[in-house]
Amino acid sequence: MSVHVESPLGFTADFPEHTQVLDDSSAGPNTEQFGLLGGVLVTVIKDDNSVQDAPQATGWAHLMADFYREERGGTQLAEGELGLPGKSSYAVVVGYDDAEGSPKVAATVGVLENGRFIGVVVIWPYAGPNTEPRLELLKDVVSAISVS
Repeated sequence: MSVHVESPLGFTADFPEHTQVLDDSSAGPNTEQFGLLGGVLVTVIKDDNSVQDAPQATGWAHLMADFYREERGGTQLAEGELGLPGKSSYAVVVGYDDAEGSPKVAATVGVLENGRFIGVVVIWPYAGPNTEPRLELLKDVVSAISVS
């Protein structure tokens, strides 16, 4: 069984069972946040006024990743197209330490689907150099979201 979300931001999602829909997004207006098992935090951002095409979606992903690289002193682990059917999705994945000093991974993803854009930020606990970046986890999360 999954958790089905129909967002007023213009997307639907089918996340795994036990997903928590967070009432108040810490990311600000035009965002929604979800907590998945394993300490995974998903933020969906409506930013379609500033992104109109695939190059801009790629730029958005890099711009958002700059926060984790520059403000958090992170290191880029990977970047590229996720290759998901029916959508263009470009990700930048950064390893960093959060405010408490815990190692995390942040993936910023620009998604174009049905001529519309949403941004997705997925954060999860760092599992070690032999495991990260967990691109299959990222692909599963992004493929669960559909822009309507």
